[in-house]
Amino acid sequence: MLALQVRFLLTVREILMASHSPVLLSVVSLLLLLPELQSADPTDSLIFLATFDHGMDAELGADRRLRTADTLERKTIRSGNTRTDVRRVAEQTGTRRGAVLRFSGLDTERITLFSGTNAGYREQDWEGTVSFWLKLNPDEDLAPGYCDPIQLTDSRWNDGSFFVDFDKDLPRVFRLGVFSEYAFWNPLDTPWEKVSNAERPMVVVTKPPFARTEWTHVAWTFRGINASDGSAAEATLFLNGQVSGKLQRPLQLKWDVQNSAIMLGIAYTGDFDELAIFNRCLEPVEVKQITELQRTMTAVAR
Repeated sequence: MLALQVRFLLTVREILMASHSPVLLSVVSLLLLLPELQSADPTDSLIFLATFDHGMDAELGADRRLRTADTLERKTIRSGNTRTDVRRVAEQTGTRRGAVLRFSGLDTERITLFSGTNAGYREQDWEGTVSFWLKLNPDEDLAPGYCDPIQLTDSRWNDGSFFVDFDKDLPRVFRLGVFSEYAFWNPLDTPWEKVSNAERPMVVVTKPPFARTEWTHVAWTFRGINASDGSAAEATLFLNGQVSGKLQRPLQLKWDVQNSAIMLGIAYTGDFDELAIFNRCLEPVEVKQITELQRTMTAVAR
């Protein structure tokens, strides 16, 4: 409801700006501040939550079980955590009270994952939000090569996927990738190294605010994927509650949901906490509220 109110007021403000009505425009601008004064509750659309406070399985979701795949291709998947370099550790830093996942980065083959049925996939007009916390020094902690703290796909990284990654070069940049089906975004099968930066479906942050001693909140929102009218979709990356970039273009992700996965810690060394997925595109004020939440979301799932 809050999101609809904000969108309505934004539309009204645009109309008043065009009609040059300063008094009414001021009133609407004040009304737009009300969501920040109200207690917006993004948890009303929460469909998946893994806080890791009580175990490795999620507290909320269509399929709560954590699993381990033998390789990135996920041909063999086993129940539970079979990686010796992934464990739960106690955390008492800031709002991270409870336990978190710690990736030591020693096992470069096996993949920690949840079922992609938790992602809320829609064949038309898909929207949603993914939220989590990271703690690491990318330039010092990560092994050489690419690193994906999280990747959602039914295929591979460049074929119907969402991911955030740290690039392989120092100093590490942080990126959000939202890739349509491969034939849709790259119909000429152009080699990746020859695809221009403007053509790559990514948001790039050159100086991301990550640190080994502090938690960084990461989230992305999206709407309009698989748009029924073929219009452009929008994906927005947030770091610590602030917009860090946007991607706007038509996006087509045609998932085989039963083969999809939410993969965590691909070539990652660092801490990971409180993965939350929402079935709508949260407004910026709602993302900010999650960042500033003075507790974990464990109570929400009870």
